[in-house]
Amino acid sequence: MKNILFLIALFIFNIVLAQNDSKAENLLNKVSEKIDNAKSYQIDFTYTLENTLEGINQDSKGTIIIENDNYLLNFMGINQICDSEYIYTIVEENEEVLISSIGNEDEQTIKPSQLLKFYRNGYLLLWDKIEISYEERIQFLKLIPIDSYSETSYLLLGINVSENNISKLIEIGKNKTKTILKVDSIIYNPEIKDNIFVFNKNEYKNYYIENL
Repeated sequence: MKNILFLIALFIFNIVLAQNDSKAENLLNKVSEKIDNAKSYQIDFTYTLENTLEGINQDSKGTIIIENDNYLLNFMGINQICDSEYIYTIVEENEEVLISSIGNEDEQTIKPSQLLKFYRNGYLLLWDKIEISYEERIQFLKLIPIDSYSETSYLLLGINVSENNISKLIEIGKNKTKTILKVDSIIYNPEIKDNIFVFNKNEYKNYYIENL
């Protein structure tokens, strides 16, 4: 779950470093302007995990709705609600709910309030390859972690240049694992139902509920 939030966070950011490629910065500024003008987002995505050494190739669909410090994530049979103070992880298969305070999350956990700003520092940003298909033109930017202890070797961020939307994120780990987050759709300022970010304990009377 932390890994997917890490990737989702990378969809919503603006990186500014003095040594960055100016073309890459200008393109991200256009993307960031569009994102910053929205109050909420809904992202439908496909998450792929690949490791050729271990013979792993898995695809999973997911959806996340974000508004201010709140979010609702549906991924791999797990629903996660954040009300800006607590995170409620609901595992229907096991009939259990795990409740944790945002303040108790470790440093690698992406807080909702940081989703727009978390990755504005910490990477060298470079212009990279381009992919052209009948439907879209995707310009990739290469993000190299400045922290030499990072478990990530580099990231490739693909941007649909005709719409200034992020289309794909590829993370290459130092352990040769590749994770791909492909955006199937982004909706800016979607209609959000009342209480969508509120955990109602009465709906889970038969569930085991644990406060972490």
